[in-house]
Amino acid sequence: MFVSNNLTYDHISRFEDIIGRQFVVVDKDLKDKYAHDETSDLYFLPDVVLKPRTPHEISEILKICNCDKIPVTPRGAGTGLSGGAIPQSGGVVLSVERMNSILHIDEENHQLTTEPGVITQVLQDAVKAVGLFYPPDPHSRGSCFIGGNIAENSGGPKAVKYGVVKDYVLNLEIVLATGEILYTGANVLKNATGYNLTQLIVGSEGTLAIVTKIVLKLIKMPKHDLCVLASFSSPENACSAVNAIFKSGYVPSAIEFMDRNALEYTSAFVYGSRRQLSDKVQSQLVIEVDGNDIESLMHDIEGIAAILGEYGIEEIQLGESNAQKED
Repeated sequence: MFVSNNLTYDHISRFEDIIGRQFVVVDKDLKDKYAHDETSDLYFLPDVVLKPRTPHEISEILKICNCDKIPVTPRGAGTGLSGGAIPQSGGVVLSVERMNSILHIDEENHQLTTEPGVITQVLQDAVKAVGLFYPPDPHSRGSCFIGGNIAENSGGPKAVKYGVVKDYVLNLEIVLATGEILYTGANVLKNATGYNLTQLIVGSEGTLAIVTKIVLKLIKMPKHDLCVLASFSSPENACSAVNAIFKSGYVPSAIEFMDRNALEYTSAFVYGSRRQLSDKVQSQLVIEVDGNDIESLMHDIEGIAAILGEYGIEEIQLGESNAQKED
């Protein structure tokens, strides 16, 4: 009995035997959320959504799909903006949402082993609780999966100092299209054995393999951080100020640029109405510094503020307490 994309009811039955009937989704309404991500105006309904729990289950699924030429699209939380989780060819969407456990935090060696379906902020909070730090902070960190971050090589405002996801991935367990399960590297800082398969997988958007375990490098959590909010009369001045900050030797832990439209839309969403901005304010920068010496950080903030003053700032606010920084 033919369904589509070489997928038959016999395949559905075999998938149910592998992962359980409740984790094989064929109902159109339930499949709808898997037909799109946060990319604008793209919608492709899968033929079936599968929710495996283990690498072995994924391996068995991929062996069937590879043999019978059934398209497979890996999917994390579906928060991406590049269409990577959308099943353009139909077939199988393979969701890792049930693979959502942090497996081990190695405090001595500053490493973490996790499954791909863990929400990024949950992971960051877990390592923060033991004094460690995983810096990449995409804006969707409260909902995106760490596996999706691997697929997209995500960054965030802290990339200016700390880099992006690829700089923290030591090793990956992956399942190839043939069903073979392998590790791409080793849990060490220097691994010069053979090809760097780990970095080949990072950023490949699920086109080469399905990631089932991730080993991340962690660093020590900085003791202090400060931030400033600077308002500018033009976007050009704000961007020029960023260049000047780095040319002066300062390395902020995060920088975020916002133009007036973004500020107005965001204030309406957050506060229920648009906060009044001076007509002179056309853009803002949030600039953060972090480290272990508060006096040194205050010195950096003062130096950065002096640079900002050369580029037509309308206002500058310092956030010292957690409440001020959050506001």
